[in-house]
Amino acid sequence: MPSLTDAWARQVISREEFPESFWPFVDFNRPLPYLIYSPPDAWGNRKVNARLTVLSEQGVTVLENTPGGVSSSEWLFDEIDYVEQGAVHLYSWLRLSGVPGGRPASVQVEYNAVVAPLFTRIVQAVRRSWTGTGNASLVEEQAKLAGLAAADYKFWSYARDSLLPGERILGQVYQPEIDVPWLLFFQRRVVPAYVSVLTDKELICISDDGSDGNTGRYGIVHRYVPLTKIKDWQLIPAIGEQTGIWRLQLTGEGIALCFSAPVQDYLLELADLLEEVRGKKASLPG
Repeated sequence: MPSLTDAWARQVISREEFPESFWPFVDFNRPLPYLIYSPPDAWGNRKVNARLTVLSEQGVTVLENTPGGVSSSEWLFDEIDYVEQGAVHLYSWLRLSGVPGGRPASVQVEYNAVVAPLFTRIVQAVRRSWTGTGNASLVEEQAKLAGLAAADYKFWSYARDSLLPGERILGQVYQPEIDVPWLLFFQRRVVPAYVSVLTDKELICISDDGSDGNTGRYGIVHRYVPLTKIKDWQLIPAIGEQTGIWRLQLTGEGIALCFSAPVQDYLLELADLLEEVRGKKASLPG
């Protein structure tokens, strides 16, 4: 009788452990790279094809077994604008966005949260490709986040664990959740809680909101953006109860962060720090 774990993604170390349809895309004459096989699965009405995720020294390749054959999405590390790892209950995903082959694209691999460490290894490999090595003390850098613990312990914990050894924190901004009255007795969320941490190598965004904007309060999403991929930005100020928007233009798609008026000055300070790295000065539009 099939087990529930049969549908879970797993690391494979030999060709016999994944479907033959993927074999032509793997060089068996060399030591096998890091491979994760994700069997066909379903999340509600969403059907997911079998996938093989390949981590090599040059980048990441995602193979998908579709009805029309195996499709290949190949990503060199320097073609990735950001890497995202999210989870809502057991539903989890890894997402790459950027310009593989010079064309804007994204690819997403879904998996059960139980096997998240398998994909975290890929996320860390992608991030290390742009953070490199540094001499900053991890303990000392994590201590810079201590003030966040009083505001939101959950986000403090996630932010603390998101740092890689060697990278140096330049600044941080915490945006509490923003709700508005809805119907008679309810509240509707318009901006999820999030924290943005700027290091000397990347911008880390940790949020209750996900790629589809529908994770609710039961999920968490980590998005890591190398500073070299932030080509430009625009900050639309918050006025009264109207939220502002910080738009980051990357090589491919853009990223937008909404914020409230009380957070605006802190976010502008963070943008100033970002511009110091880029050699410019941040300012609000006139």
